Amino acid sequence: MKAALVALARRELALRLRGGGWAASLGLFAVATALAPLGLGRDAALLAQAGPGILWLAASLSLLLGLDSLFEEDLRTGGLDLLRLSPLPLPLVALVKIACGWGATCLPLVLASPVLLLAFGLPAGNALGGTLGVLLGTPALALLAGTLGALLSGLRRGTGLLVFLALPLFAPALVFGAASTGEAPAGPLLFLGAYSLQALAICPFAAAAALRIQSS
Repeated sequence: MKAALVALARRELALRLRGGGWAASLGLFAVATALAPLGLGRDAALLAQAGPGILWLAASLSLLLGLDSLFEEDLRTGGLDLLRLSPLPLPLVALVKIACGWGATCLPLVLASPVLLLAFGLPAGNALGGTLGVLLGTPALALLAGTLGALLSGLRRGTGLLVFLALPLFAPALVFGAASTGEAPAGPLLFLGAYSLQALAICPFAAAAALRIQSS
């Protein structure tokens, strides 16, 4: 079982990195946050206040772009049927696929976050809190997006529907993620951690159930 788990993780990381979705996500994230000051103007106080919210909204859209087809190829090629025959439980398979998608898509966003927050004019301490917020909160977003992606796999124009369904579920993370750049980040950071743990406890099983329906 351990060998199968390692093989699956290697395969998923190779697919995510080779597919280039991480590059498109990082590009969207960087461009969206870099262009925001052009629309907001040169008011430093306004940029510092709006910057964290813009960063989280850009991160959410970038994550959806990178994870919208997480299960699509396996469903189309029959790989999902092979995964169901493996010794790994299907919830664990879904979790590994989502985790690898998070690693390829979100880790670059985490690394870019402090630079962008500093560029918005936030002090170093506030930028650190915001970066920790991205690190703690994006696993929940990836789990939610992966679960919805499993549910919508095989549908035409599923990406638009995925965005429509996912963004309301992302709202708590966006609110507390932006608050993690404030003067008292402990509470928002604890909430983001709890939000990700709650998603970890529910989403792999929900994604597995959706995949069973898709492959039946």
